[in-house]
Amino acid sequence: MNELYERYIRFGTSSWAFEGWQGNVYHMKYPPGRFKRDCLQEYWQDIRFSTVGMDLFFYNPPSGELLHHYARQFPQKYDFKACCKVWQELTIVRFPGHSSWAQRKGSLNPSFLNPDIFTQRILEPHRHAFAERTGPFIFEFQYVKKDDLSPQQFCEKLDSFFSAIPHEFQYSVEVRNKNFLTKDYFDVLRAHKVAHVFNQWSYMPPVREQLKYDSDTADFIIARILTPAGMSYTDSVDRFKPYDKIIERQPAVREDIVQLAEIAVKERKYAYLLINNRIEGSAPETIKELRKSLML
Repeated sequence: MNELYERYIRFGTSSWAFEGWQGNVYHMKYPPGRFKRDCLQEYWQDIRFSTVGMDLFFYNPPSGELLHHYARQFPQKYDFKACCKVWQELTIVRFPGHSSWAQRKGSLNPSFLNPDIFTQRILEPHRHAFAERTGPFIFEFQYVKKDDLSPQQFCEKLDSFFSAIPHEFQYSVEVRNKNFLTKDYFDVLRAHKVAHVFNQWSYMPPVREQLKYDSDTADFIIARILTPAGMSYTDSVDRFKPYDKIIERQPAVREDIVQLAEIAVKERKYAYLLINNRIEGSAPETIKELRKSLML
């Protein structure tokens, strides 16, 4: 059974470049300004990790040059794949009201789920520079107000988008609206073989509740374990940084992760299980203990 878990269960962190992991994950000395760009080469040497979340692409689309740089850091003899976030330009319905969005703040996003932008700005660079290392793409949709997008409209947008893009890669969808977890939502994902991202996030129902839906929609499983229930992002940062040790274990959340792993092994599906520092205090240490509980 352990061999099956080793084969199908891919633990990783939701991002990787944290100074607080020095002495735990990272042991090399990096030149000034190079740690974030170069430490992925050391991340992969840690037996705890067999995937990684590339959150940074949520904020800016990756260039081919940057993807080549990261691809060169991957060990060639291992089948490690990264779970790449999709640029927020495609997943924001209405731009937030803060000043960083300049003249666009508060306005509806005309690029929301635009298949041409995705193909040209996201898919093409990955196809040419990172194809062998690309695991599931993650479309993260942050909380949407009901006046901006209804559950039915969301399903229609998803259906249209996934009908229009190439399907040479795997795709997954993460929502932050409980009311989006409808039968139509899961039916659309199933029609396109897109996975629902089981997400443990402040104000979403726990993973065990998400599993009660007809959520088997793809030939792989993906989860992002982010923040404890009821705890905001800001509060979790304040509580857990600098992410060098476990501060507060979350037994119920761990049980949910183990359940996902058991489902993956039973159904012979790869499971990408991405753990965030802000769930317990240190993602590497949480993964270490989860692997031990699964006897890996």
